[in-house]
Amino acid sequence: MEARSPEEKLIALQEFLSAVPKHKGTERLRMQVTRQIASLRREIEERKKRKGGGEHFFLEKEGDIQVVLLGLPGSGKTEVFNCLAGLSVLDEPRKPVPGVRIWEGVYFQLVNTPPLIEGADVTSRVLALARNADALIVVINTRMDVYYQLSVLSKLLEEGKIAVKKPRCTVTIERKATGGIVLVGRLVGATLQELAALLRDYGVHHAIVRIEGEATLDDVEEALFGSTLYKPTLLVSWGGRLADSASLSGVPVVSASSCESLDFSSMAHYFLRSLDLIRVYTRNPKTGVVETRPVLVKRGTRVVEVAKIIHSDLYENFKFAKVWSTRFEFNPRRVGRDYVPEDGDVVEIVA
Repeated sequence: MEARSPEEKLIALQEFLSAVPKHKGTERLRMQVTRQIASLRREIEERKKRKGGGEHFFLEKEGDIQVVLLGLPGSGKTEVFNCLAGLSVLDEPRKPVPGVRIWEGVYFQLVNTPPLIEGADVTSRVLALARNADALIVVINTRMDVYYQLSVLSKLLEEGKIAVKKPRCTVTIERKATGGIVLVGRLVGATLQELAALLRDYGVHHAIVRIEGEATLDDVEEALFGSTLYKPTLLVSWGGRLADSASLSGVPVVSASSCESLDFSSMAHYFLRSLDLIRVYTRNPKTGVVETRPVLVKRGTRVVEVAKIIHSDLYENFKFAKVWSTRFEFNPRRVGRDYVPEDGDVVEIVA
């Protein structure tokens, strides 16, 4: 945790691994450290390649939500990308290819990626791109060995520390100079004293441990070695339906064999729900025109915070807001700064 560069982290973890005895009680710990070492080695190699003028892989996020498509060679990923983005790319890309899909005013940036191949250098770069995305679409081809595809994809996502199923909890550890161990959230199966003892074993004496959900000591220990990122994911079964036994960690499945059968509306709704986002449409008080492109905000955001996103003057001089909603018997309704809009509401800020 004190190491700053990937090289320093790699040395520290290698020294730590050499000091951990090999027995059944340390199997999980050694596996975690080994994976982190492998991940750091890939990161260091990628940095060297970038400095050496290698192929540029980073893609700036544009639009409202970035969705990265993943798949093995021949999965039909590029065909799915073409359907969603309205393009006609024929070959699998060697580097990320962006596209866009507009749905009810929301701009989805779709990214087609090179095929995932076990052991290939490009795979680690694709997974790094996936870790940076908002959501994922994983494509498998029903005309190929479905279980092999799912097995390889599960393995690669795990190695890339990407979770496609919403985790039971999220643990973050913020190291401090003083103050001892402070716990914010719910720790189950252990006491604060046992938590402090675990962190001391790793040289952490002062920190704030924040838990969303319910976490165990194992969850805290795992967080020390780099967090696994959750990405809302849809599995597209290209070519037909999957057997009930074929799944990817409980990820929802979309079956399609043509562009017409690929229902993007249901996919968009799923991503918004999973990301806990709502659409708030704004109305111009002078013209009465409602913007077709909504403001995307986290569910629970107050109307005064929506005003701040639109313009700082509206936030600083906020008086009240008018809201049009299908939930109201009469529209519009005048609301105060703490009103919380719902998905699809139309808001007019009066300042």
